[in-house]
Amino acid sequence: MNRDAARWVVVMMAIALAGCGWQLRGAAGGGLDGTPIALEGRVGNRITAEVAQSLRGLGAEVVPSAGAAQLVVQLDAADTQRRTVATGTDGFATEYELTYALSFSTVPGGRAEPSAQASPSQTVEVSRAFALESLQAADAEQEALTRDLRSEAIQLMLTRVGRRL
Repeated sequence: MNRDAARWVVVMMAIALAGCGWQLRGAAGGGLDGTPIALEGRVGNRITAEVAQSLRGLGAEVVPSAGAAQLVVQLDAADTQRRTVATGTDGFATEYELTYALSFSTVPGGRAEPSAQASPSQTVEVSRAFALESLQAADAEQEALTRDLRSEAIQLMLTRVGRRL
């Protein structure tokens, strides 16, 4: 089984387990309840707003400045790549793979413990293949898939952030 297929199986298993309500002991709330967290970075307002909304959904308090935060999440980069996975007999693409990568790091905020340390830069990466059914629908399908991958990457990132607390 190649790496992409193995990754796909793991993602599908995680989605199935999440859908049935199963969770790791102590994983409820993500460990972010009431934690003041600030967001900084160069990834754009759309991603920053989605991360803030997800943090609030996990019970965190999103604060406007690093001085008021226990933890600062620095959103360093977000990138989408598309590559051809399969071609037809005519040589044109019939299937693409989209990969979404989100790079981030965390640093202690003004309300952090004196022993708190910054984390090195990390990247979460998610990918999914999609068949090209028509040229007209390709852009719309790619945009919808990009939104899904962005949300999935943000959830993976927040899982890592929650482990730091």
